Amino acid sequence: MSEVSPENGDSGDLHQHLGQSQTEARLPIRFLPPKERDRRIMVPMELVARADNGKKHRDDLCRELAILWNTYAKYGEFSVSMKLTEELYSSEFRRKLKSILDDVASPVSNHANFVGNSRCKSYKFKTPRPKNPPTYSSVPSDSSSESRLVGGRRSPKLVCVTVPAEWDWDRYERWSAICTKYDWVSNLDLDGRTDYGRQTFAALDSATVPAVPETKRLTEEGVTKMVVRRHGRSYDPTTNLRKDLRRKTHFDGEPTVEIDVHAMYTCLLVSKLPNGPAKDRAIAALQDDWYKQFQPAYTLWFDSQLASGRGYILDCKWMIRLDDDPANDAPSSIKIEYQRQCLFWQDRREASNPLRVTTLRQLHPELCEMIERWRDKLSARELSHVLTKGEGSMIVDSTVSEIERAGILFAKSIHDAVMVQISRAEEAEAILLSVCEWHLGFRPRVSIKKSESIIAAT
Repeated sequence: MSEVSPENGDSGDLHQHLGQSQTEARLPIRFLPPKERDRRIMVPMELVARADNGKKHRDDLCRELAILWNTYAKYGEFSVSMKLTEELYSSEFRRKLKSILDDVASPVSNHANFVGNSRCKSYKFKTPRPKNPPTYSSVPSDSSSESRLVGGRRSPKLVCVTVPAEWDWDRYERWSAICTKYDWVSNLDLDGRTDYGRQTFAALDSATVPAVPETKRLTEEGVTKMVVRRHGRSYDPTTNLRKDLRRKTHFDGEPTVEIDVHAMYTCLLVSKLPNGPAKDRAIAALQDDWYKQFQPAYTLWFDSQLASGRGYILDCKWMIRLDDDPANDAPSSIKIEYQRQCLFWQDRREASNPLRVTTLRQLHPELCEMIERWRDKLSARELSHVLTKGEGSMIVDSTVSEIERAGILFAKSIHDAVMVQISRAEEAEAILLSVCEWHLGFRPRVSIKKSESIIAAT
């Protein structure tokens, strides 16, 4: 039997440097003005050649294709809104862009992305994108299935396409005007014109972060000042900062805390159950520790990983091998394994999902049946998008807005959490609980997470 890992719930804390002092050097974030910074994107030569045939539309086609490729390289697909394209460009440009996409890309899905059922097609380029390192996460990697399909194909020859800052800014201005005209939510903010962007910029303008090598890009090289909404979530230059460093961020010279909702995805799902004993039982588990009921099944699952050679124990930590490169090994996590096996499974064999089969189905059969019914209609990625949109509605659109209304000047979202100054933690916690109750119909478990240096000082 495996020794129980002391870091089952939050694997990101594994790399914390607990000896750092509260008095460590701190620096503000250096923001680069988007109006003055050209973008340089490496794009397959084939796409540039296609744009070259666009004659007077050559430059616009090349830049739009570069932006689409950049999105595809990051996320594995890209969307083209027909309505936005109609508003931005002439019919001749649209015909040329559509002709190119028909040749070089394949449709993935067709969905309504805006109010009024404006159609928005999602595509994948036929050219393989750069292969990213494997990830151990709750949702399948964007590149996981694609890498298997194109692994034997030759990587495309890439050339640099420059997207001039002036052109980029004009496109942003016109895009924003279109969203205002049709009362659509803009998913990009470069100057604080949206509610979510204004609030985030206020916090980041006041922020200082530890002056360590990992933050050099933020504090010395500089980053573009921008906030992006993707599937409901809000992303800014600090979103993917390593967790221990992020929790040492100060707003206006004061330490911060993160107030997060325990098992947010499951809270959203449980809220859809009909009222009754099954829902009450699930809510009670959520208000305690949702993941502890999966501990026996998780321990047995990790024993099987040890036996197969995929899992190993390092310094009392449970580790998982993702491929043949040890640099990509990741700490095992009961939270991530629950999401992989109970929400976003790819392997439908029940033997591959013991947490769902032996625990969720036995303790919460109604919830398990509902999830399995949803998964019969939705892919893992589609279900993830549904849940992150619900999360974004609660955290970005409701909680952070209510926090601002309460006079808390510096706050930003971190997925299922809000980040505020430590002196405003209790106020923000009360607001978050109130918003959750309004959205979910019940109050979930909420945690106030501090940096290790704050904990050591109290």
